[in-house]
Amino acid sequence: MKGLRLPNVRDHRVLILHKRDHDYTVLSEQLVRLGLNIIEPTEGHVIDWSTVDMCFFDANQAHKNTFPWADGDPLVPLIAMFSAETPERIHWSLTQRVCAFLVKPVRSSGTFLALQQALYEFAARRQSHAQICALQERVRARRVVLKAVVKLMEVANIDDDEAYEQLMQSSMANQVSMEEMCLHFLQSGCLKSSLDRVLSQRRR
Repeated sequence: MKGLRLPNVRDHRVLILHKRDHDYTVLSEQLVRLGLNIIEPTEGHVIDWSTVDMCFFDANQAHKNTFPWADGDPLVPLIAMFSAETPERIHWSLTQRVCAFLVKPVRSSGTFLALQQALYEFAARRQSHAQICALQERVRARRVVLKAVVKLMEVANIDDDEAYEQLMQSSMANQVSMEEMCLHFLQSGCLKSSLDRVLSQRRR
């Protein structure tokens, strides 16, 4: 993705949803050596996900209630840990929109790669989502402007170029965006400031 660089993994807060076995010990020791902080969940207490930067979880034991968000909409980068690579568990993990995988037994290699991939992929998804939202907003804004231009053409009996120019002048005079000006016009049936005077003169 444009503008994204390899992330710095140090000081990230990591939650490991895995039983306390050899894999857990090896993984947690590696994470500490890499400069990350391990979050220790307390049994019987709800996890405060606002304190979590990323999460490793046992993909062979996880279920639909493991995470508090809707499937496919994670709040943090997820890394799935696999021992048995069954199609069903792989498919379920993918529906959770995991960002990386780590095969068990956990070894000295692979963890740093999974961390980098998860953080980078999560940031890339966030960037893509923001760009899509911005494009959708631009499309909606253009529709509002088009509707306002057509309505002003009918009200003032002017062509499309003049209608657009008058809307632009009014938005500048009132120090609001073109979209805000057009939305006000469509909702109220009138414009502001200099354009009101122009329209009133045309009606005489």
